Amino acid sequence: MTIHDVYERYDIMPNLQQHMFGVAAVAEYIGSKLISAKLPDGALPFTSQDLDDVITATLLHDLGNMAKFKLDYFPEFLEPKGLNYWRNIQQHFWAKYGKNAHQATLKILDDLDVSDRIKELVDSVSFNKAKNNLDSPDYARKLCAYSDMRVGPHGVVSLDGRFEDGKKRYQTVVTADAFSYAMAACLRNIETQIFSAIPLQWQDITDALICPMTEKYVRAHK
Repeated sequence: MTIHDVYERYDIMPNLQQHMFGVAAVAEYIGSKLISAKLPDGALPFTSQDLDDVITATLLHDLGNMAKFKLDYFPEFLEPKGLNYWRNIQQHFWAKYGKNAHQATLKILDDLDVSDRIKELVDSVSFNKAKNNLDSPDYARKLCAYSDMRVGPHGVVSLDGRFEDGKKRYQTVVTADAFSYAMAACLRNIETQIFSAIPLQWQDITDALICPMTEKYVRAHK
């Protein structure tokens, strides 16, 4: 089964498909540099197998996001099928997988019978797990989580841009608390860890850079 088949099977909205292609492209580009990187102690933090696993995980990491979509927030993303069509899809999705997007994704991965390693990496793509990812020596986990935070609804963004978008779409005044600020700080530290190991800066990751790679994923998985 190809990624395209998976997206079709689970009625993944086109904009969400594009997001996952973008995240995979960011992860592939950064990961290709990490393969040849060395930490100060001489250790190699990332392997070619890690890169393959990261690409697979990022292409699957948001399969359950239909559970949390506010369908009227980006009306342009509903076309050409329209709001009623996607509301019906969402109702069926809730009935089968529940309303927790992250748990829905993990349930879908069980359906797909992916490896434990892919499940582990997908599970790491969570704002709430930023501290765990920061403390982990596993650069594949760090890269999956970080790459997701660099791609917003309309393309590549900075971490700060992604934080602001997340606040607008998902946070309330009540949830904008010390925990959220702590997780954001951990993600900034992950960014520092990653770019300290490679000859790039975070500003180098742009739409222009990843667009050809994103198109490659689109073509390869049709």
